[in-house]
Amino acid sequence: NNNHHTEEISTERLIVRRGQPFTITVCFSAPIHNYLWQLKRILLIAQTGSHPSKADGTQTEFLISSLGDQKQWSAALEEQDPCFWTISVNTPANAPIGQYALLLHASKSDHLLGNFTLLFNPWCQDDEVFLANEAQRQEYILNQDGVIYWGTENAVLAQPWDFSQFEEDIVDICFTLLDVGERHRDKDHTQRKNPVYICRIVAAMLNCDEFRGILTECGTRQYFNGTPPSKWLGSGPILRQWIASQCKPVRYGQCWVFAAVMCSVLRCLGIPTRVVTGFTWAHNTNSSLSVDEYYDEDGTLLTQDKNARVWTFHVWNECWMARADLLPEYSGWQALDATCQNKSKGPSFCGPAPVQAIKEGDTEADYDVCYFFAAINAKCQVWIQKKDHTLKPALGSTKYTGNNISTKSVDSERCEDITHNYKYPEGMGFQLSEKDCSQISSKSLPRKVAPPSESIIECYFPYPTLLFRFRPWRVVSLAAVHHNIDLCPSYSYS
Repeated sequence: NNNHHTEEISTERLIVRRGQPFTITVCFSAPIHNYLWQLKRILLIAQTGSHPSKADGTQTEFLISSLGDQKQWSAALEEQDPCFWTISVNTPANAPIGQYALLLHASKSDHLLGNFTLLFNPWCQDDEVFLANEAQRQEYILNQDGVIYWGTENAVLAQPWDFSQFEEDIVDICFTLLDVGERHRDKDHTQRKNPVYICRIVAAMLNCDEFRGILTECGTRQYFNGTPPSKWLGSGPILRQWIASQCKPVRYGQCWVFAAVMCSVLRCLGIPTRVVTGFTWAHNTNSSLSVDEYYDEDGTLLTQDKNARVWTFHVWNECWMARADLLPEYSGWQALDATCQNKSKGPSFCGPAPVQAIKEGDTEADYDVCYFFAAINAKCQVWIQKKDHTLKPALGSTKYTGNNISTKSVDSERCEDITHNYKYPEGMGFQLSEKDCSQISSKSLPRKVAPPSESIIECYFPYPTLLFRFRPWRVVSLAAVHHNIDLCPSYSYS
């Protein structure tokens, strides 16, 4: 397991990464020359899933030879002894991940040699999740200690998180999660070679809005018979509670909990993953770049929970992979969001969407680029509803989204601003017209869409009543417009 970077999961079980050989020793009960004639057509069989089949790629047979083939399932005899053989087994870089049985076929009968677990391999250049930078592999695959950022863009708070992806029982829970997700979606093991497919299964399983998922989201913030999201400090207790309750959803989660657990599962399976926080995020816009929020004169939000609104912050994931189904430049970081969205079609989660496609405004690229694009480029108009039900714009009534997108730095707890990955700098690219805003979900937008270029923006935050004056991505000043300023506001979040 050491050569496969899985020794932290277990030193007792065989857990390996695809596209990289591993060694087994086959011991014989008597000297091999006693039945050498039976071994001339000896085969190894590797199979996964409840109904393994050669036709769908979940069962394969391969001869033991003097030379192995690194591009496909193969076995090479490395050492011979009268009582044992040492065999090097190679798995292809596109093999389905899963829990495998390895059998030896000789003299028309099969003998179980043992079981092994096969994971994605970001150290293998032929694997779709290959990540060239070793420091990033250490951070986005092997690091179990993380930080999740929340709060506001002017007061970023850091929440430590224990991802626990290498605790021994977690890998089994992750594959149970895939099994349950595939049963609900009428899928099978055959597509497990594809990291995009794995990401979509895991995202669907995170939130029980799709089906019997891992976590329940509570929009009322009345956390009866469960754990408030702010009390969770790690993924392990959530995943163990889910499996112990026979896969009943755990109460409760919010966006940062969904993203943290997703990070644990995908890192465990071998997909480089990180947690990303965006400050000022337009949620449930259904791809629209225009959002209206309504408050009464006391600053109470009148917009219903399911309507579009701007959250103080939102947390999602990025996963690293090649996208053979898209343009070459769309390989790399993919945005993935398990928090429920009100969408006109498709599942309630979003992604994986190429971050570069989001930056370019290529809303026709799979998956759900339009939703991410709208969430970080929307303009929100804030209205005050007077007692006579007439509306007036709030002071500094326009606010813009996506001003600060951040993640944990590699090998550091420092907060790294990655907004430039999602947006071009101010003054570059095209501006959006009213028509563009209304039709974002039905057509691809011009490339290099930039945020509005006003030099000063005023954003109204009614609770507490604050006026933020800033240039995009850089705070200029903060003025309280009410003398009873609350220095610990209750944040709005997913």
